[in-house]
Amino acid sequence: MKLFDFLCFSQALLCALVYGHHGGPHDDDHEHHDQPHHKSESEALRRISRANLKFSYDLFDEQIDTYPDDNFFYSPMSISIAFSLLSLGAKSKTLSQIHEGFGYNTSLISEEMIHKGFHNLVKIIKEQKDGFKLDIANGLFIDNKLNLLEKFIDDAKKFYRSEAIATDFHKGQEAIEQINSYVEKKTNGNIKDLLDNLDPLTALVIVSTIFFKGSWVEAFNVDHTREEDFHVDENTVVKVPMMTRHGEYITGYISETECTVVEVPYKGNITAIFMLPDKGKLHDAGKAFQNLTEEAWNNAMKSREIILSIPKFSISGELDLVKELKHLGITEVFSDHADLSGITGDSRLKVSKAVHKAVLKMDEEGTEASAATAVGVTKLSLPQHIKINRPFLISIFRKDISLEVFSGKIVNPTK
Repeated sequence: MKLFDFLCFSQALLCALVYGHHGGPHDDDHEHHDQPHHKSESEALRRISRANLKFSYDLFDEQIDTYPDDNFFYSPMSISIAFSLLSLGAKSKTLSQIHEGFGYNTSLISEEMIHKGFHNLVKIIKEQKDGFKLDIANGLFIDNKLNLLEKFIDDAKKFYRSEAIATDFHKGQEAIEQINSYVEKKTNGNIKDLLDNLDPLTALVIVSTIFFKGSWVEAFNVDHTREEDFHVDENTVVKVPMMTRHGEYITGYISETECTVVEVPYKGNITAIFMLPDKGKLHDAGKAFQNLTEEAWNNAMKSREIILSIPKFSISGELDLVKELKHLGITEVFSDHADLSGITGDSRLKVSKAVHKAVLKMDEEGTEASAATAVGVTKLSLPQHIKINRPFLISIFRKDISLEVFSGKIVNPTK
């Protein structure tokens, strides 16, 4: 079984656990009555999680080929939410391309189930407060001369807790300020100045932003952070603050991908997976993970005592989604042939601009008791020292619902 299939199979089990234990023994009658509803919810979430993983792989492949020597960082989850929101108003070929490009097999999942799944996902994201900060903003800015259909407005609020926002695109600078102000407010000031220009003929802009900052389950002691070399390539070395901790981590060397992997858990069911390819294997490793088997992963990944060093950094990634999604076969929605008549009743509407920005901050911060957990027990023989000091891959994964929140390739953490 390939790792992709294993992860998708695991989603069914995890979702059953997440949604199958809302009440205690005294709630038997209520649970029995609601069982079909909970089953439908968990199945919808499982299927959009599976599609999200496929979309993430496809976009990763495109990025690693297009930008072999550059950083890239994005949230497949955030992008999927934004375009699923848009799909509420899409029809015919425009709709089918969105479904196909974002990994949905519509013979297995209905349009209604897709939106129910995202409704569940948005609810989980918005209500999660334990141990990490995750701010998302997904907005549709539509020319104020267009009259929006009530059904579209209602469904956007119902399923996505989002809104379509009337914008005067003829006043270009005011429109830019309106969109940037919306994003800054929705991400609590973490993402500013998303847009710097707009085409005068713009009629519809999609904004998808996400900010994440988590607290490690076991924090790194700030006193142990040292400036060290990070080897960007054979000829380039930059200085980065390197955080170091001695402790137990799930880790291993996966020979099939020629890569050392370490899971570093955050509080709140989120984990950061660092993948450090052997020298010269960065491009190959990214693709090899998609064909990795469950058996190879399980054989390699064990809980071990190690000394772990990872860079302290803040990174952002920005994508022109019009360009990137066209490479994945989603073209109709950006063309004069787009059918978004479910938004305004008028077929003369297309997506003029679609931008995505993701921001990640990684530092020593942890729980209130973090300062006491820095070193651990000393043994006579030193444990393996895993040092993330050259280009690496990173995935931030929501374990309770088996959802990849972020994916990226970090070539230079100082950029």
